[in-house]
Amino acid sequence: MNLRFEEEAKKERKKKLIIELIRYVIEIILVIALAWVIINFALKKVIMIGNSMENTISNGQELLVNTVFKNFFSPKRGSVIAFYPENTSDDESGSDSNILIRRVAGLPGETIQMIEGIIYIDGEPLEEKYDFDRKVSAGRAEEKIHLGEDEYFVLSDKRTDLDDSRSDSFTTVKSDNIIGDVFLSLEPLSFISGPDEQSGDEPTESGQPDQTEE
Repeated sequence: MNLRFEEEAKKERKKKLIIELIRYVIEIILVIALAWVIINFALKKVIMIGNSMENTISNGQELLVNTVFKNFFSPKRGSVIAFYPENTSDDESGSDSNILIRRVAGLPGETIQMIEGIIYIDGEPLEEKYDFDRKVSAGRAEEKIHLGEDEYFVLSDKRTDLDDSRSDSFTTVKSDNIIGDVFLSLEPLSFISGPDEQSGDEPTESGQPDQTEE
């Protein structure tokens, strides 16, 4: 009787062990599948080309872009985005060599102007989180720029580099061309932020924008 009971107990333990093993294998498969989906559909690895985002991002730096949030949330002011330039042809679209990276300064529907290195949004000076060089050219932003409902005004972190929305050849970034937010540097491993924080300098009186209506 005891022998039969022990045999049944062994079978039960063996059955439980097999069930636990199957469950463990399934969990591993699910984790691997989830990681594959995230890597292939939620994230995109890009490489910074050029020096326009120094000292935040260096030339050749490998970065991760969140490509999912853009389907649910619009880019915020101050976020760093990856996008394809407006003049990218259909054949070139999707090529990593064409991807550009800049920081969002102006949002759809806003009026942008730069005076003495200070950004004005709808006539009000923008208090930027990071310390950017103000001894820079405003380019075409010297005059007011009215953004469309699908346009973003982007700037280089290296503000002396005019390869951004201040340039007539660069212009604005259309929402359809945005790949996503750049959020992580792979080497060195760190989240993307910006240059040193500002000392809190206030815009000078001479930097007030022209309030006349256009």
